[in-house]
Amino acid sequence: MRAHQNSLSCGARGEYEGVVLRAGSGYAVTEDGTEAGRMATQLALQAAGLPSAQVAMVFAGARHGSDEFRAVLDAARETSGATAVLGCSTTGIITNAQEIENHSAVAVLVFGGEDELPLLVASPVRAAPRRAGVRLGKAARARLGGDVTGATMVVLVDPHQLDASAFVAGIAEGAPGLNVVGAGAASREDGEARVFTDGKAVLDAAVAFLMPGSLSPTIGMTHGCQGVSKPLPITAVEDNVILEIDGRPAADVLKEVLSQPDNRPLEKLSIPLLAGIGERLCDDRSDYVVRPFVVPVDDPRCLAVPEPVRAGQTIRFTLRDAIGARDDMKAMLDEQSHLRGKTAPAFGLYFNCAGRGSALYGRSGLDPDLIQRRFGDMPLIGIESAFEIAPTCGRPQVHMLTGVLLLAGERAAAQATAS
Repeated sequence: MRAHQNSLSCGARGEYEGVVLRAGSGYAVTEDGTEAGRMATQLALQAAGLPSAQVAMVFAGARHGSDEFRAVLDAARETSGATAVLGCSTTGIITNAQEIENHSAVAVLVFGGEDELPLLVASPVRAAPRRAGVRLGKAARARLGGDVTGATMVVLVDPHQLDASAFVAGIAEGAPGLNVVGAGAASREDGEARVFTDGKAVLDAAVAFLMPGSLSPTIGMTHGCQGVSKPLPITAVEDNVILEIDGRPAADVLKEVLSQPDNRPLEKLSIPLLAGIGERLCDDRSDYVVRPFVVPVDDPRCLAVPEPVRAGQTIRFTLRDAIGARDDMKAMLDEQSHLRGKTAPAFGLYFNCAGRGSALYGRSGLDPDLIQRRFGDMPLIGIESAFEIAPTCGRPQVHMLTGVLLLAGERAAAQATAS
């Protein structure tokens, strides 16, 4: 059964230091993978004013399933003429108009012009994630001629059985100073996520492309979890176990935080309390990573998180909060608008945790609606992701329950729309 086949696409032409790059986006919702891929790509080309594209970025809703992904990719390549087709599976696509959750939806962003967007692939990634990340980082640095200044790498990776933190740490080791954004692909509970590269839907791999500094990429991140405490210093640890916070047993500090009038005891919370881990000298609005924690049965005065922490880092206790998340999203968009000044971005990518959207707000589409209100009908696609990647405190980190917005280029001409 088909639903709103080709509701919207948009595109813009941007000029960057004499180099012309055109971008356009489109989407389609239909169970037939070939039809969805063709429609979305046609709309993206039309919006960009291009007869063909150099690169097509494709996000396909997981309801298509692995059998349909190849049909989507074949249609996108044939329709666009692109030499490079990349992307991933997702539980929901995001466009500049809406968020389409749990449907057979396809979103396509096409690029064409004189500028090159180098593509990189890492496979396998599960067995030795840090080494895979280092290889990818070194390859990116080499493609940039050793100078990563102002550049950004967009990474999509299969999250299944992956130590994502080790993989991202490897990228940072292989390309120090390179901005990295991206996400873990997502899938239905009964399926496996896929990464799209070289026209194939593959497992155990990562695909990436590089945006040079000439495209003026800027990155914003917004948290779905807001603090119920201020950042507190972690003063004693053993690997991933926090022994002391501010010189006192960690669990005692937690109980004190929860005893404050505006907070509830742990046993009465309807949603999990989470830890926001940050750095002492790095404490802007978004400078922390959210992680689950437990109170170990064998030592109830401590708190254990999933990965190693260091004395000198900070911890704030956080809760998922729809109102706070909306306000934080607005603050992130304010920051992005300030960074870009009076010149509107030419296109964008948005990676939104699958735990946001309707799961957080009670309805889908709030985040893309806020983006559109601020930046208009620019070409934008995105996914509901398994996790997100964004810089925090000077290095790329794996995030959860966040939204990561990448904007690039400068809009030099009025956008075109089609319906």
